[in-house]
This record gives sequence, structure tokens and C-alpha cells, in this order.
Amino acid sequence: MGKMFYSLGAFKAGLALARLLPRSMAHAIAPVLGRIGYWHNHAGRKALRTNLARVTDRIGEEFDKLCASNVTHFSRMIADYLLCAGKHNLALELLEEWRGIENLESALALGKGVILVTAHLGNWELGATLLALRGLPMSIITLEEPTSELTRWREEHRRQLGIKTITVGPGHDFAFVEMIQALRRNEILAMLVDRPYAGTGIPVTLFGNATDFSTGPALLWQHTGAAVVPAFVLRNPRGRYISFADPTIELVANSDPRIALQENTQRVATYFESIIREHPEQWFNYVPIWNA
Repeated sequence: MGKMFYSLGAFKAGLALARLLPRSMAHAIAPVLGRIGYWHNHAGRKALRTNLARVTDRIGEEFDKLCASNVTHFSRMIADYLLCAGKHNLALELLEEWRGIENLESALALGKGVILVTAHLGNWELGATLLALRGLPMSIITLEEPTSELTRWREEHRRQLGIKTITVGPGHDFAFVEMIQALRRNEILAMLVDRPYAGTGIPVTLFGNATDFSTGPALLWQHTGAAVVPAFVLRNPRGRYISFADPTIELVANSDPRIALQENTQRVATYFESIIREHPEQWFNYVPIWNA
């Protein structure tokens, strides 16, 4: 929520603090730091309010409360990420309900791999940890972090759990080949799709307005036939987590692959719209999603 909190030094300091503090105290401190970052990041604050205004009909004081709740949830999500980075099994202790794992397992049983699609919603890093602790083969698609040191730090954290990282973006020309190879090994390929990096999205309709959505799932499906399974980890009112994987999103073939790519990307976006509408307080996008 600002460069002051998104650096290797800040992550290391947070991890050290997380090892000393009980979760209750970490959850008391995190929102204070979050509000500081929120009010010092004018662009991020404006983006959040603009984004949430598109997905909810709340106005006035109720809308302000929603934005404040979003910042609190985000801050506590980061706290839990750091707590679990220091103690991996804590992820299992924080999980109150896990449903739909059979959807992942049945998709893997087809032998073509699974494209697990998720969003900047809830605690996506915790989701990868939970699947890795269950022994499922995981690769995560990610952009480069702001610094190479932070990129290596996060890759090493994932590697300790047996999670592979496939980095995309400039300078990573063979990333798509790596993704296909992972699916052919019948692995789970996890990707955030609600905020594509430059050149990898196509326009879809989301909450009645045009925005770019990642073509990755539809494109990989065209090449591999892998199942596209949406999954999320969301914080419940008791401060614990519910993890769920929904049934496979049914994609369609077309003699014109461009038409299929457009229609299938829209299908993924339409599914995501329904989940985001239910949980706007946990949709953490502090950058513009819709261009003016």
C-alpha cells in the first residue's frame, strides 16, 4: 500500500516482529500501520475508492466504512502472511473450513494439470501454502517484485514449502513454455487474473464496464485442455479463514481461436464478478482496475 511498506527491509522487519508477537497483538498493530500507508498514498487511496465504487451501491458513510474495512482486512492479511512465513503449520491452525478440495482432486485426476485462478481477494498466498502442505504439486505465476532481492526472498520462502515460482514479464520469454510444462506434469498452476500485466489482457465487461482481464487461463486451456478451477481463501467474521475451490469453469472451443479466447476470458471474469460482489471488503486492488 505504498513503497515504504513494500520492500525487502519492510518484509524482513515484519517477519522478525511476527516471530515475537502473538497474533492478537499483530492484528492490533497491523491496521494502524495500514491506515498510515493508506493516508500517505494518495494514488492508492483514490484507486481503491474508485474501484469499490464500481462494485457496490454503498454511498456516503457506509462507503467510507467499506473502504476502511478493506484497509483493515488487507493489513491483517499481510500480518497473517508474515506469521505463516515464520511458522508454516500456522496456516492449518488458522483454517476453520476447507471445502471443494474434491474439485481440485477430481480435476487433477484427469491428468492434464489444473489452472487455479484466483484474484487479489482474501489471502491468496495462504491458499498456496495450504495446498502445498497438503502435498499437492504447485507452481505460482508471478511478476517480478519491485527489487530483485525481494523477488529472491519470496521465491525462497515458497521453495521451502515445495512451491515453484514461474516469473513472467519482460526478460522472461520462456515463461509460457514453463507453464505448459508444469501442466503436462499434472501440476497445479496458480495465477492471479484480475490485474494482468501489460500486453497480456483483453477487454471484458466487469461490473458493467470494460476492463482488461488476463487471457492466461483461456490461452493455456487452448494449448493443454487443463481444467480451470477458481479457488479462494477468505477471512471470516471470527478472524479465521475459509478456503474453497469451486467446480471447473466450463470453457468453449471455437474454430476461430481469437473468438474462443475472448468468450472464455469473459466467462472467467463473469465468475469473478460474483465473488468480488460478495466480498468487496477483501478485494485488495490499490491500483486502477478501470481506465477513465
